[in-house]
Amino acid sequence: MTATQVDIVERFPELFYEARNRTQTELEEDFIGAFMGLAGEPMHQDFSRYMLSYSASSAITMVVSHCARAGKRVALIEPVFDNISSILLRENVDIVPLTEQDCTVERIPVALARLEPAVVWLVSPNNPTGWMLSEAEFRTLVQYCADRGCTLVLDTSFRFFCPAPADWSQYEILEESGVSYIVLEDTGKTWSTSEIKVGLAVCSQDMYADMYRLHDDLLQSVSPFHLRVLTEFIQDSSKNGFEESILPSVTKNRAILRSILSDGNIEFLTEMRSPVSVDWLRLPEGMDCEVFVHAAIQEGVHILPGTNFFWHQPERGRNLVRVALARDSQLMLEGAQLLRDTEIRLAEERLRR
Repeated sequence: MTATQVDIVERFPELFYEARNRTQTELEEDFIGAFMGLAGEPMHQDFSRYMLSYSASSAITMVVSHCARAGKRVALIEPVFDNISSILLRENVDIVPLTEQDCTVERIPVALARLEPAVVWLVSPNNPTGWMLSEAEFRTLVQYCADRGCTLVLDTSFRFFCPAPADWSQYEILEESGVSYIVLEDTGKTWSTSEIKVGLAVCSQDMYADMYRLHDDLLQSVSPFHLRVLTEFIQDSSKNGFEESILPSVTKNRAILRSILSDGNIEFLTEMRSPVSVDWLRLPEGMDCEVFVHAAIQEGVHILPGTNFFWHQPERGRNLVRVALARDSQLMLEGAQLLRDTEIRLAEERLRR
């Protein structure tokens, strides 16, 4: 944490009692206003369309329940972090793959016409690759969904890691188009608050009645203390800027990882200014990601195999691994060295065969 974020933690007792003396509605409106203000997005007049939950995973579960109950086919981006596909498959939702390469202005209409989905589910910026929709691509996608009556689900949980915030509004485009949509937002990826987090599901007016029923089944309300704390963290980032309050630790850890792994044959597929807090790596030729991950765990460091992210064609991730960067820098230094040791050990074992 930064020095000003540490100050917020020191004020936890004060924030706890403040939260107890305010209404839930006030705390939620302050939180939503701070969050959307930091995102540079306009506010809906109807605050009920912002449904708060314990985490982004809770919000994902709500959307999956909607798809399952309505028997909707979902075109899901691939690769993508695995809990989305896992929850969809668990609920027996029919899912078909949409690749990042298909999400260009020219190819989106063709790809979606072939897949014939009722729901299009994208993550932008995408975990693990850092890929994200341009304004032209976003407009093309939204217009296609509006014209065909598709619901667009957009997960923007990593939005605050973008080095240069967009100068266009996703929500304005969505509202003006008349498309049915659900946007999933999250604090958990951004601020180091030891699992104090809130997920948001923001939906179009026509989706509200069904989504509210699912939300009401899930929870009454999120913790007022959590709302008060997170509002302080968001306001701190608004005051000090992304470059000072959010990006420094991730940028530092990217540099640490590269300083150690660049001596070997591991290739970095994410850029230094990638808009996600992870690195996506290609292993040396012939090295299997699941073997590498298992060997790394034996050394004492945990990363994820690329096969986890390719939910439709796991073999496409066979030589890829993902490393989380939102970690203590000393642990990142130790973990990077352990990954280098793992690479060396496996390469030596292959030579001896």
